[in-house]
Amino acid sequence: MILFNGILFGLKIKNQSFIRTLINNVKFTIGAMLNHTEYSDLTATQYEAIGRISVEWSNVEFLLGILLSRLLFTPEFLGRTYSDEMNAVRLESAIKNAIKIHSQRYAYRVIDKSTIEEIEGILVRVKIYREIRKKFAHYLWNRDTDNKIVGFKLSGKLPDLKNPNKDSAVLTLLELSQQYTALYDLVELLRKMVLKLPEVGEERNLTSA
Repeated sequence: MILFNGILFGLKIKNQSFIRTLINNVKFTIGAMLNHTEYSDLTATQYEAIGRISVEWSNVEFLLGILLSRLLFTPEFLGRTYSDEMNAVRLESAIKNAIKIHSQRYAYRVIDKSTIEEIEGILVRVKIYREIRKKFAHYLWNRDTDNKIVGFKLSGKLPDLKNPNKDSAVLTLLELSQQYTALYDLVELLRKMVLKLPEVGEERNLTSA
């Protein structure tokens, strides 16, 4: 159990009656929820660690858009007219649909089976780190110690009594560093996959003036 700025979260309590009592009686204040105090604000090192993860996630989304364009035989610049409007979930869904067509309709005649399987493996990793990225975007984060940050999500619904730790997270600097490294590696996988797929140049379909 963690008590931070008057907030109880990360509860590891099996007694549901006691949890109900906490839910009904713990008071939340704006000052306690935000990281805008001397003791709750993250350190520069912690901000940097989160920032590095955010930058790599932006790289992931950019490369997913290019990957989709290549799967659809579309010049990259033209392809961005639709991929720019998609979030990561929609990009993943579109890529899954595209590789299903390559597998079933085209019978791997354009993109071989092993490459399709590689893309499927990449998408599994993308989904994992998309969930982590969502926490940084939607949780309220505070410094617990100089080595540890704590995030929690507040909503209008009551907590799940069977899983009271569902909407909270505790991360150390080491764990943040590991997540950054894993995301960096994922970006490299995506980059190499994009280069592996056939590119459709803009000039290919342009007529002379």
